[in-house]
Amino acid sequence: MLVPAMRDPNPRVARKRKIENIWRECERKKAELHGPAAPGVWRNPKFYFGVIVVLAAVGGAVFQATDSAVKRQAEAPHRRALRHVDVLAEALGRYRFHTGVYPTREQGLAALVRDPVTVPKWDGPYINQLRNDPWGTPYVYEPSDEGPPKVFSCGPDKTRGTPDDLHPDPARFDPGTEWTNGWVSADQRLPGVKVLQTLPPAQQQ
Repeated sequence: MLVPAMRDPNPRVARKRKIENIWRECERKKAELHGPAAPGVWRNPKFYFGVIVVLAAVGGAVFQATDSAVKRQAEAPHRRALRHVDVLAEALGRYRFHTGVYPTREQGLAALVRDPVTVPKWDGPYINQLRNDPWGTPYVYEPSDEGPPKVFSCGPDKTRGTPDDLHPDPARFDPGTEWTNGWVSADQRLPGVKVLQTLPPAQQQ
């Protein structure tokens, strides 16, 4: 009596079992790594899109912070001081255009930021804030009876009257009249910001 030869198993079933065995092995390995993840996550395009968006946001923030730091370091202190004195000179020119005079010695450069109240037609502030120079020294302001006042930085040695003093371009004191058409009052330029006023000496306590 002949025993019939055994038929080969269905190839499709064999493949399925093989895949199931591989999947079980994969799950076992993931369990060993203590980092189980949902099986569908790695095949979901939304997951990779989210990762790309997060990496792009982080990279952009890092690039912007680095770029700003590089720009701050790239500008030498003396160049920054020259830029500041030019801005102060132009602000003084605009102050004089509105009021007819430059600030007095007592009012100083603070008159560019705060309304002296005793000066009619003041329409500032002409600068956002008054800072020291890059070496931590206040900018020097000296009014003159003739011509523009003196405004300068004492430079790295912090001593006035030395060769490293930094002065503005004299032309900056005359800003011209082109800017006047676009000039608006402080209340309109700085909504919600209260313009500080300096009281006259008689009213100060």
